[in-house]
Formats: sequence, C-alpha cells, structure tokens
Amino acid sequence: MNKTAKQMTTLTGIFLGVLLAGTMALADDMGNMNGMTDMSSGMGSMSSSEPVGHGKGVIEMIDRKAGTVTIKHGPIREFGWSGMTMTFTLRHRSSLKSLKKGERVRFDVVQSNQGSAVITKIHSVK
Repeated sequence: MNKTAKQMTTLTGIFLGVLLAGTMALADDMGNMNGMTDMSSGMGSMSSSEPVGHGKGVIEMIDRKAGTVTIKHGPIREFGWSGMTMTFTLRHRSSLKSLKKGERVRFDVVQSNQGSAVITKIHSVK
C-alpha cells in the first residue's frame, strides 16, 4: 500500500471513530429520559397534536375525590358534540378548588387516548 492510500485509510478510520463516539455520546445523553413518551400529560392544551374543543356551560356537580366535574354545556363544534350534560376529568385537579356548583364556566377540553373528555383549562364567566 502506498503512502497516500495509508493516509486515506488512517483518516477514514479517525473520521469513523469520531462519528461513532459522537453518536454514542448523544444516545447516552438521551438515556435518562424515561417517561418522556407521553409529553402531553400535564401540558394543558399546549400540545399541537391534541385537538382542543371550547365549551361554555353550567357546573351541575363536582366530585373532588374523583377529580371530575359535571357540566351542562352547549355545543362543542370542534368535536361535533351537541349540547348535553357530561362528566369531565380535570387535567389539573387544583382547578377544582375554585369551582362551585351552579357556576357558569368556559373551558377547553381534549379527548384522551382512552376516549374520556379531559378539561385542560376552566374559568368562571359572568
């Protein structure tokens, strides 16, 4: 093997070694990110892949233990829902503290992978 071929082989080996080491370093850096598969949990309506419905209604019942609220609401166009009374899970249970039976509310809702309706934002309206 001549001198130029030897240099090319050496440079190729060095390049591949650096490339492999860099890839392994990146893979190792991502290794401690267990539980990051469902980034939508706790993110409210910030997830762009989650369709969000917008509703208005009156609180019929609050179950603080279960973390749910029953709302008699008008149509939610984004999901093709007509007005009805539904029980929703709240993504952030802390929202339950400020809610009262009979209160008029506006809310954002998403459909979970399990098919349940989950309120991501809720606030009272006058």
